[in-house]
Parts: sequence; structure tokens; C-alpha cells
Amino acid sequence: MSPRHVLQTLVIALLSLVLVACSAGGPLVKPGPTIASGKLMIDSEMEWTRVYTGTRYQLWSIDGELLNRLYLIPTVREKEFIFLGQRQTKRRPDGAFYHRGLRPDELRDLILDGLRAAGTANVEASNLRPATFGTREGLRFEFSLANEEGLKFKGMAAAFEHEKGLALAIFMAPSEYYYPRDEAKVSKMLDTLRLR
Repeated sequence: MSPRHVLQTLVIALLSLVLVACSAGGPLVKPGPTIASGKLMIDSEMEWTRVYTGTRYQLWSIDGELLNRLYLIPTVREKEFIFLGQRQTKRRPDGAFYHRGLRPDELRDLILDGLRAAGTANVEASNLRPATFGTREGLRFEFSLANEEGLKFKGMAAAFEHEKGLALAIFMAPSEYYYPRDEAKVSKMLDTLRLR
């Protein structure tokens, strides 16, 4: 099974979960400090719906996954695909696989390669900068892309390394209305990422 097919299957599964979560209401994330997943903590000024809650990551949304989404991954392990699900092997040496000790520009490029592998196009990054998450040094940057249907999105990413791997948070929303509406509050949220 190709990486693209695996990602498309994952997207379909996530969309199915969205429909189930919407009908069930989904657990709310209330404003304030929240355990995002595992030991990853984040502070929010607004309510979110947990669209998906798993042992490896969480997916949050305000208005529905197609309109805005926040991926929270507490640990991407060594030689693992940046968005989980695959491992680097001798038979599959190339791809967006995480390795400890990457330079900030290499880590940014790895995240962008993961977005491309998920089927997006015209992926561009801007404003790569250092950031501190609790006591750990990491990075932040913004990006833009288009989905397979041509809808333009903007987003932001935050990442830092810890003992077990890489913590990663990615927010994205359509560049018209939804991203500008939530950009400042989500940016402030990502600044609060930390391990407990």
C-alpha cells in the first residue's frame, strides 16, 4: 500500500469520525489548561471539540474539521513518519521520517514534506523562528497550502524535541475568514505548549 493511499484512507477514517463526533457532540475542551494528549499540555482561550482522541494524537476543531483543525501529537518517535502511521525501513528509506537532532530548517522542511505526502499542493512556509515551550527549545512557523480541490489554507506549526521524540502541533484553516478569525488566539495557544 502506497504512503498516499494510507494517508487517504486515514483522511477518510478521520472524516467518518468527524461525522460521528458531530452527531454525538464530541467532548468539549473548555478554556484553560488542558492535557492535549499523553503528557502534552496546552492552554486555550476558547472552546474546542475533540474530534478524535487517541493514544498517539488528538484532533480538535472549532467549527468542524473541514473548516479548522488542530493536530496535537505528543511524540513522533525516531524513524516514524512525521504524522505517525509509518516507520522508516530499509525498503522505505525515503520520506518524511523524523530523526532526532534536525536543524530547525530541516524540521520545518520535514513537516512540509509530510503535508505534501498527505496530498496537499503549493506548500510554502514563512517566519521560521525559535520558540520556548516550558523549559524546551523548539520552533514555530506559518505555512500556506491548497488541498486537492484547490481550496487555499493557512496554518501554523509548533514543535520541540523531548526525551521520547518530537512534540508537534499543527493548526490549519481556510485562508478566507476562518484562519484570520482564529489566528491570534491559536498562535497564543501554541506558545503555551509544554510537557507536564
